[in-house]
Amino acid sequence: MAERPDAPSSRHVGTIVDPLARDDGELEPDFSEQRASDGQPPAAEPPEHGANDESSASRGAKVRERLLLRAEEARRDPARPDEEPGDDLDEIGRRATELAKSGDDPATRRAPGAPTHARSPLSPTVVALFGTLMGMAVVASVAAIAMHLSPREREPVAVTAPSGGAPVASAAAPVAEAPKAKPKKRERQRLPGPYRVAEGASDAALRLIEGKVGTEPFIRAMSNAGVPEKETYRVVTAFQGIRSFDRCGKNDRFAALVDRQTKRLKAFEYLVSAEEVYQAREGADGLLGATKLDLKVERTQIAGALVYDGKSLDDSAEQAGFERGLGRVILSALDGHAAAEDLSRGDVIRLVVQEVTVLGDFARYAGVEALEFRPVKGEAVRVYYFDMPGERGYYDVKGRSPHDGGWRKPIPGAPVTSRFNLKRMHPVLKKVMPHLGTDFGAPSGTPIGSSAPGTVTYVGYSGPAGNLVKVLHAGGVETGYAHMSRFADGIKVGDKVKRLQLLGYVGSTGRSTGPHLHFSAQKKHEYFDAEKLNLDAMRTLAGEHRAALDAVIVKYNALLDAIVLPEPLVEEVAVAPPAASASASASAAANTTRPLPEPVEEEEDKAPPAPLAAPPSSNAPTRACSSIYLTDEELQKIQGATDEGEVAP
Repeated sequence: MAERPDAPSSRHVGTIVDPLARDDGELEPDFSEQRASDGQPPAAEPPEHGANDESSASRGAKVRERLLLRAEEARRDPARPDEEPGDDLDEIGRRATELAKSGDDPATRRAPGAPTHARSPLSPTVVALFGTLMGMAVVASVAAIAMHLSPREREPVAVTAPSGGAPVASAAAPVAEAPKAKPKKRERQRLPGPYRVAEGASDAALRLIEGKVGTEPFIRAMSNAGVPEKETYRVVTAFQGIRSFDRCGKNDRFAALVDRQTKRLKAFEYLVSAEEVYQAREGADGLLGATKLDLKVERTQIAGALVYDGKSLDDSAEQAGFERGLGRVILSALDGHAAAEDLSRGDVIRLVVQEVTVLGDFARYAGVEALEFRPVKGEAVRVYYFDMPGERGYYDVKGRSPHDGGWRKPIPGAPVTSRFNLKRMHPVLKKVMPHLGTDFGAPSGTPIGSSAPGTVTYVGYSGPAGNLVKVLHAGGVETGYAHMSRFADGIKVGDKVKRLQLLGYVGSTGRSTGPHLHFSAQKKHEYFDAEKLNLDAMRTLAGEHRAALDAVIVKYNALLDAIVLPEPLVEEVAVAPPAASASASASAAANTTRPLPEPVEEEEDKAPPAPLAAPPSSNAPTRACSSIYLTDEELQKIQGATDEGEVAP
C-alpha cells in the first residue's frame, strides 16, 4: 500500500489502517495493541480526516467489547446457535457512518447462517451464460439416463473400418445373430413293423435285460448281463442254421425278456445294426422259434447341396436338410483327392448319395455316388464312385484314384514339416545329426494309423523317440511312429493291423520340440526316406475300364449340374470388445484362423453297403488325450549312448 504524502516515513505504530483506503479491499493488520517500544508516541491522525470522526482506537475498543459480550452470553446460554465466523470481522476498520449507509446495522443484520455475499469478479452476462450452459448439461444428462433405462431395443450402429472396408458392428450396440431357419428334413412315411422285445418291458411279470457283446464270448456276455446260462444255450440252439454266435462283433447288442419268477427266457433279440436284427420267441410248445426280422430296408438315391460352415460337416449337412452322418461319407469320398484341412468356411458341396431306411425311418448313409467340391478359393473337384472287377473306388475326371494297395500317410492330409535329411541341424541338441524319418505336423491327440497292413513289433517308450510303435510289413519294410502322446487301447506286440488302423495319438513325448509324428521306414535295419514309399500314390485307369468310367462321369455330371447351388453364407460380424481400438479389431479380423472340420468316425464291424461299397477307410476313434512332456534334464538322462536321429532301434 502506498504511503500518504503527509504521513511519516516510519512504520505505522499503534494505528489501524482503514481498509477502504486500499484498492484491493484487503484488511491491514491491527497494530492497536502494539506498544511504542522505540520510545516514540503513537502517531496522531492526520487533520484531513476530520475532528468529529471517531478514532481508530475507540472503534477497535467498541468492537472488542461487543465480542467479549457475545462470548459471555454464549457461555451462559450453550443452546444458542453459533454465529457465523466473519460477521463481526467484517465490521473491523469500518466507520459507523459507513455501516449506517450500507444498512449493516446490528438490528437489521442478516440471520445467522445466511450466506455471505461476496463480491463476484464476473459480470452478470457471464454468470447468466454459465447458468444457461449448466442447465442444458443437466437436461442432456437426464435425457441420456432415460434413454439408457428405456426397455426399447436400440438399432445397431454400423462403424466403418479404418481401412475403408466393410462396416463392422459398434461395440456399444452389438449385433445379435439372426436366428437360423429350422432346416426342412425330407418327409418319410413310417411303416408298421414286427413285434420288438422292448415292447414287453411294460409287463410287470417280465424283466428286460440288455447288453453288449464287447470282447467277451457270447455265452459269457449273456451271463454277465444276468441271463441264466441254460437259457443262453436255448438261444444258441434256436439259431442254428440262421445265425452263428461263434464270431460276434464287439458292437453287437442283445435284449432278453426273462420271467421274474421262473427265470425262463420268453423272447430274445440280437442286433447287429438297425437293419439287421435276429429274434427268437417262445411258442405255445415252450420252444424258441428264431428268425431274421423283415424290417423293410430300402436304399434311396438323394441329391442335394450344402455350404460348409467352417466348423462341422454334419451341422452344415443338417442345416441343408440332410441327416447327421453325412460328413463321414463325404470325407471318405474325398480321401486322396482333397484333405479335410482343405475345407474352409463357405465351401460348397453338391452330391448324389445313397441313404438307407428301416421301416421308413432313416438309418444311415451307405455311400456317395458322385460329389462336387467347390472351394471358395481354387478349382472345383468332382469324384465318382466306380466299381468294376479289380477296380473300385472314387475317381476324378482324369481317371485317377488313390492306390488302395499302396502305402498311405499315417495322418491323412497332414503336411510334411521336416523331411529325411542326413545332415540336419538337430532343433534340440543344436548339432548336426541325421534326421532318419519324415515329420508330419498335426495337433496333439490326432489319430495315427498304420501306413500299410502288417504286424506290430514294438510298443513302448523308446528314449528320444518317446512313445513308439513299430509295424513290420510285407517285403521286410518296418515303419516307426514316434512321439505319441499315448497308444491305442489294447494294442500289443504281435497284433495284426490293417491299413490306417489306429496305432496311437499325436504327442510330444521324448526329444521333441512340439506335437508331431515322426514317421520312419527301414529295411534290413537300415533307414531310408519314407517318402520313397510313394505315400498316397494315385493310379490311373486305362483301356476298357477307362471307357466305362467315362460313361459313369457323363451320367453323374448331368445329375450334379441339375442341383441348384445354395445361397452363400452370411459373413459373420465380429464385435470388438469395448476397450479394443479400431486398429486392434481390424487386425483380429485379418488374423481369423480357420477351424478344422470334425474328424471321421467310422462304424466298426459294419457290413459293407450294397450295391455301393465305400473304399477302405480308417476305423480309428478320435478321442483326444494329453501329451506327456519332459524337461531338458529328463531328456538328457533317458538319451541312450547311441542315437541315430530321433527313433531308437
